[in-house]
Amino acid sequence: MKIFGHPASTCTRKVLMTLNETQTPFEFVLVDFAKGEHKQPPHLARQPFGQVPALDDDGFKMYESRAMARYIDGKASAPLTPKDARAKALMEQWISIETSNFTSHAMKFVYHSVFKREQTPEVLKTAGAGLDLAYATMAQQLANQPFLAGETFSLADVCFMPYVEYMTLSPAAGKLSEHARVADWWDRISSRPAWGKTVGR
Repeated sequence: MKIFGHPASTCTRKVLMTLNETQTPFEFVLVDFAKGEHKQPPHLARQPFGQVPALDDDGFKMYESRAMARYIDGKASAPLTPKDARAKALMEQWISIETSNFTSHAMKFVYHSVFKREQTPEVLKTAGAGLDLAYATMAQQLANQPFLAGETFSLADVCFMPYVEYMTLSPAAGKLSEHARVADWWDRISSRPAWGKTVGR
């Protein structure tokens, strides 16, 4: 299995974390943003939107990180997908929340602080309010269970991880500490060996 991506990319990190957690062998192929390789024909043939990552598994090709994570997990007998129907539904719910109600806000701070694409104070204020609601909702979910989908670490947790990692390096880092249950969840999942491997620490 080949993964075409960039190690600093949030979406690439979702896929790498899934690979590392499931102990799936893979070959990583760097797509160099600095050289514009993500917008050049070889990569556009793999990912027509010029984004990363992309996957090639012995001729089976796909893109979009959440779909790729589900595929990788499924191929590994789904250790990151709950077997219980309700827990699985909660996993899917939280992946949707990450997509629709968390990441767009988090990325405003990531762009501003990590990738140096300056955002206006108004944009950051709106994003901050969105994050406050998302974190408060996560805290409610984590009040009686260790992970977002229930008792086991799942793809729902994986999907949040790249964004929260970068958020800790941004002006919004303090928002995490305002929600003790979310901060505790982050401390536990970010200490997983697979995450250390994913982010190179």
